[in-house]
Amino acid sequence: SLALACAGLAGCGDKVDGTKTALVINDEEINVGTANFYLRHQQAETESMMESYGMSSGSMWGTGTSEDDYGIQFKESTTDTFIELVLQRQHAEDYGVSLTEEDQQKIQEAAQSFADSNPEAMERIGATVDDIVQVLELYTYQNRMWDPMVEDTDREVTDEEAAQTTITYARIPLTEDDEAVSDEEKAARLEDAEAVLSQIQASEDPSTVEFNDIAEEQNEDFVEGSYSYGSDDTVMPDEVHEAVDTLTDGQVYGSVLETDEYYYIVRLDQAFDQEATESKKQSIILERENDNYSNKLQEWKDASSIEETSAWKSILVSDKDLYLIKAADTTSSDSSTDSTSTSGSSSTEGASTSSSSSAEGTSTSSSSSAEGASTSSSSSAEGAGTSSSEGAEGTSTSSSSSAEETSTTSSSSAEETSTTSSSSAAE
Repeated sequence: SLALACAGLAGCGDKVDGTKTALVINDEEINVGTANFYLRHQQAETESMMESYGMSSGSMWGTGTSEDDYGIQFKESTTDTFIELVLQRQHAEDYGVSLTEEDQQKIQEAAQSFADSNPEAMERIGATVDDIVQVLELYTYQNRMWDPMVEDTDREVTDEEAAQTTITYARIPLTEDDEAVSDEEKAARLEDAEAVLSQIQASEDPSTVEFNDIAEEQNEDFVEGSYSYGSDDTVMPDEVHEAVDTLTDGQVYGSVLETDEYYYIVRLDQAFDQEATESKKQSIILERENDNYSNKLQEWKDASSIEETSAWKSILVSDKDLYLIKAADTTSSDSSTDSTSTSGSSSTEGASTSSSSSAEGTSTSSSSSAEGASTSSSSSAEGAGTSSSEGAEGTSTSSSSSAEETSTTSSSSAEETSTTSSSSAAE
């Protein structure tokens, strides 16, 4: 069934004339109501995401008139993404993509439900039911365009190209607050590292022993983990790479390695890790798909006639005009669209369509299926997905998080995912 995730949208600011033309894209006129609904929903998603992380977003936008204001940057990137959505709809026929009558009916019902629940916000934004329908159709086309647009991607990846080596390491820093530790402290940490290495070597099976218990018992400043990398790795220092190259599977390097920032203890788990290599192949394929997808979008934009009107240029994203996603009221027995505000400011009642929901209502998977490509609140769909647990350089699993070795989580597109505040408004 089709599902549209919804939550409340609230806003405050001057009313907008949504009937004016905002954009002209290849002779297709897009009115202010449609573009502004998309813009304000993305703004609300961003506000809600900030609040979910316990961050105040009330002063993040600025006046909307200074080049340094985030509000201007946000509007520019959101407008660019919106243009990409329109271009995908314009090229949909070339890829055999269309909407069914059932799609259109359910989109219409969802749009009407939202409009009925948000009369004040709708009036303020200058949007009508037809404007919401336009945006939901754009989301749906975007979701369905991914697969055909990336179908011609080269998916042949050799073992050599993707080959991954997996190591286990423990390390202790030689700096504190970006300053080198004292010579005395450095000597103490070397002593700790050598003690950890000795215990690992003296264990019943050094090839499988867990580093974390031994290292953290010796000194809580140790960080331990497993890391997979390829020939282009730039995360691990050269000293580690060179030491690993001298080892065989299961072997622990015989001495503590000193780098500019750490003492390392290293074990080679697999010189060629087949599982990690297969995962890397999928990451490479996905990267190629993302590049293919974004290149097509860029080609379309370069070949298009795109005009922003004065009516659209006059629309500002600022601290004086805020839009918030509100949490749905879960106490209602019929799961209606009545909602309560997540902020202390006054707001209108209702539900807003999720930017990661189309008529299908599915979310982006790690395989970046077109049925789930979600639109980020501040970036385009060109990064519709990234490999689950694959980083650009390698995959790291650490008992203490390390910024330089964290791996990309699934469905964070390349570069962007949107946060969905959801309760279903239409099935």
